[in-house]
Amino acid sequence: MSEEDYTTKITSEDACLNRTADDDEDDDEGEEITAQKVLEFLETAWTNEMCAPDILQHQSDMLELMMGQVAHMEENMKDLDKNDFRFVVHQMELERIRYVMASYLRCRLQKIETYTKHLLNEESTRSAEEKRLSPEETKFAQEYYENMEECFQQIALQYMPNTQRSEADQRIVRPNLMSHVFVKANVSVPAVVVGVDDEEVDLAAGSQHIIPYQLIADLIQKHQVQLI
Repeated sequence: MSEEDYTTKITSEDACLNRTADDDEDDDEGEEITAQKVLEFLETAWTNEMCAPDILQHQSDMLELMMGQVAHMEENMKDLDKNDFRFVVHQMELERIRYVMASYLRCRLQKIETYTKHLLNEESTRSAEEKRLSPEETKFAQEYYENMEECFQQIALQYMPNTQRSEADQRIVRPNLMSHVFVKANVSVPAVVVGVDDEEVDLAAGSQHIIPYQLIADLIQKHQVQLI
């Protein structure tokens, strides 16, 4: 299978590959990227999601693109002999891609189940462009929270004295945004605050650091650094 078989055309807004909002405004034309680049983007998003204490921006568009490419690859593989070495190699690659996508979604699901109310509260304050949960994830979070509250009420709260019943806000679990993470700079980033004393350091491209997550969270969203 040639690289042309794996090429898909998407808009520059959907690609989000190390581009800023200003770049998108200046260039509205479509951009062709290969499935390999989409996979690399998803692998980076997967690593970031696994290492970040908070939930990150969803990548539903990229997942849909990759799932379409997987289906396309499976269709092309039907023409190969199962004893052909190329079939074995492509099959192994498909399994690896499926694992990355499943692990990425499973990680996000675990965070949603752990920080349900916190994430819903945060989402309610964000604009449509800034929302981190996909519509499907938001629906799941709302239903999960309602079911958990109903279950908690029926199993425990209704049998407890009023003085011992905690308010819903007191039961909210929040991520530790000041936990330290390993980061790698994708580009040079000057004057990054890395301590409580407003200490600043310049992140050279390719350099690696241990920094509290909250101090570099915005750099992850801008693709200037990535977690490792």
